[in-house]
Amino acid sequence: MTDQGTGTTVGGSVVGDALPDRLSSALEALSGAGAEGVSEAELLRVVTLMEATKGAAAALQARATAMFVEDRDEQIARDRADGVVSAREASCRRRAARAELALARRCAPSQADRHVGLAKALVHDLPYTMAALTTGELSEWRATIVARETACLSHEDRVEADRRLAGCLTSVSDKELAAAAHRASADLDAEALVRRRRKAVASRNVSVRPAADGMAWLSILGPLTDVVGAFAALKKAEQARYVATGDPAVDEARAADERGRGAWMADTALELLSGRCEGQVQPVEVALVMREEAIVRTGEGTGADAAGSVFFRTSVASASADSTYARDVGGAGDRDEVEVPGWGAMPGAMAREHLLRLCDAGTATWLRRLWTAPGGNDLVAMDSRRRLFSGVLRQLIELRDATCRVPFCGAPIRDIDHVSPHARGGETSAANAMSDCQGHNLVKEAPGWRAEVTSTGLDPGGGPHEVTLTTPTGNEYTCTAPPLLGHGRPRSRPPLAGETARRRPVGDATRRRPVGDATRRRPVNAVDTIDATRSAIEVHFEGLLGAA
Repeated sequence: MTDQGTGTTVGGSVVGDALPDRLSSALEALSGAGAEGVSEAELLRVVTLMEATKGAAAALQARATAMFVEDRDEQIARDRADGVVSAREASCRRRAARAELALARRCAPSQADRHVGLAKALVHDLPYTMAALTTGELSEWRATIVARETACLSHEDRVEADRRLAGCLTSVSDKELAAAAHRASADLDAEALVRRRRKAVASRNVSVRPAADGMAWLSILGPLTDVVGAFAALKKAEQARYVATGDPAVDEARAADERGRGAWMADTALELLSGRCEGQVQPVEVALVMREEAIVRTGEGTGADAAGSVFFRTSVASASADSTYARDVGGAGDRDEVEVPGWGAMPGAMAREHLLRLCDAGTATWLRRLWTAPGGNDLVAMDSRRRLFSGVLRQLIELRDATCRVPFCGAPIRDIDHVSPHARGGETSAANAMSDCQGHNLVKEAPGWRAEVTSTGLDPGGGPHEVTLTTPTGNEYTCTAPPLLGHGRPRSRPPLAGETARRRPVGDATRRRPVGDATRRRPVNAVDTIDATRSAIEVHFEGLLGAA
């Protein structure tokens, strides 16, 4: 046993304060390593060693995770037993500990909960799996398979199942390992599997997530018989559309329907779920954030799609004057950007097609003007007359933040929270507001957590809205509002010398309608007297409708 500064080496293991320093040095060494000039055999050896290193790192991370959570939970349990905190406060503190762990692991809180469950299982219930992970013979994913398939067992049965699996942990495929773990669980406690499946019914839910190409997945998790039965009914209804009904009008409409089987089933399922009739427009609000130039294309640009546009004026000369900007935006498509807040990007052509389809159907379509900072990326104001976190003020904050602002979370917005608490004099304004999921809104109220606005996002050139979040251990995380049109796009350049900026200055009160003027929110298909305060896109739409 030898001292290592403030740490200690015991049996070859580094403990104490020396461990973070040793890990930092190892990370620095790996970051500076290169694979150039290495033979093929040595490259494969590097791959093998790195895979083993990931396993060993996952084992150490699991031990640290379990120790951190258990220490916090023990302290909370003592405070609860002594009457220092209520049951609700104790629950909030436990959630806060896991939220702090999620920030450290750079993942969402739901993922952190799974990491905590895996860590506790590996440390206390799965000694053989943990040993194989520590030596690098097993990957973290394969360890997760064992923990998942044995989660329903008691501590004693889980230890026995782990012992039975020790011989095949490193020699079978992932599928075979999952089957072996399930088989061991069924042999040890079949009733536990039955209880697990009965308990799973309580977790049924419906979720939605974005997919590629402007699509989205709608998922229903429910009992097997119910889900299969619903699918079978939908499939039977699709097959029935090829059977003659005897009604000439209905049969003719069915014959003219060129949709494939999958498209018909998807359309029908969505209509039934939303309670719509066939062809009826979805009666909900879906926000599309887009520039004026992306709404109407009538020609006069640099691309074929922009030919004749009165709004699309990015010329070759102006683009070439700023070569870096021209390379970033790729020419004429730089202003054809559309964002669905909280979900992602949509092609401009698809958004225009959607708007035209709504107008043709007579659907009320509203335009709301958003004021941005000069760069065009940071939302600073919109039409609003309220001061509570409701109405258009809430819409402004939701458009600005898109999802929960806590780093790595990305959950849908559930609450708009005062960064500086209202009870302490914090104002109800966009500058003092931050969007949270329900969990993080409660976590920030736990002892030791602090939040402070470091940038209001309202100063020209001052950057987006930023909040610094400090955890009980003193770690700081910056919660930055995303660009209005989403990440992954080049930041808009300021106007070049001699150009006239079409965007109004943020503080130009003489050209901007007052924020509290609710008449700015107007339907596209409403026609009345045109005044000088309207944007060019509103005038253009009303001209098109008037001509029609």
